[in-house]
Amino acid sequence: MLHNLSCTVSFLVLAAGLLASGAAWAQLASDSTAAQRAQEACRSEVSKFEEAIGFIRRSQGNQAAADLKEKLLPAKLESEILFKEGYCGLARHIREKKLG
Repeated sequence: MLHNLSCTVSFLVLAAGLLASGAAWAQLASDSTAAQRAQEACRSEVSKFEEAIGFIRRSQGNQAAADLKEKLLPAKLESEILFKEGYCGLARHIREKKLG
């Protein structure tokens, strides 16, 4: 009888642990999905800036577009922000400088 009770308690502890870890995995998956959505939104915001530069390129030529982009967002600064903060950092910079 004591052995059966011990096995039942062990099973309940194991089941509770599995449920808790399942909830943790579900939370991680949810967080991951939210992070992916945030990254997509940031990439979209950066893409709008690039599309505006593309419009200048088509209407004014490559040199005018390159000059404007370098004036608004120097290539070195763009690379540094992307490296340190990713697309969301670059999107934030574009918003703060009202480039988008």
